[in-house]
Amino acid sequence: MRTNTLIVTFTLGAGLLAGGIIVPALAASNATGTGSAQWLTPHEVQLKVEALGYRDLTKLEREKDKYEIKATNADGRLVAIDVDPVTGVVLKTEAKRDKDTSAKPTTGLTLHQAQVKVEAMGYRDLKEIERDGDKFEVTATDREGRLVELDVAPVTGEVIKTEVKRNN
Repeated sequence: MRTNTLIVTFTLGAGLLAGGIIVPALAASNATGTGSAQWLTPHEVQLKVEALGYRDLTKLEREKDKYEIKATNADGRLVAIDVDPVTGVVLKTEAKRDKDTSAKPTTGLTLHQAQVKVEAMGYRDLKEIERDGDKFEVTATDREGRLVELDVAPVTGEVIKTEVKRNN
């Protein structure tokens, strides 16, 4: 009787131990459905949404589990879209309001051009880029590894203001 109890206890303990190690490891590798898959860069996401017919991007923000973008859809409406960070698939689209074309700047860089200029200056890991009136606001990492917020001139792409948000 004692031997049977020990065998059952040992078997249950080994099963719990294996389940406690293997099951969480499997769950962690596929918790979000993306596993350890590499995120698309902001540039790649822009290309994907533009290929789907969205244009005039005014904001691209990297969130915890997606990219959030403000753009104009094929009907000319301002929309907010959520994009899968690994596949570039549009997860959700929400119409914001009819686009007011009178407020749109007629000259200057596109969101993508501003991003390319900022990256060429050595900034990386862009978290957000948004056209805000007479400038672009960019949140990125500088060469020293600090999280910074930049104001970027809309025509030249030069950085006109830098604010350190977080040091290494």
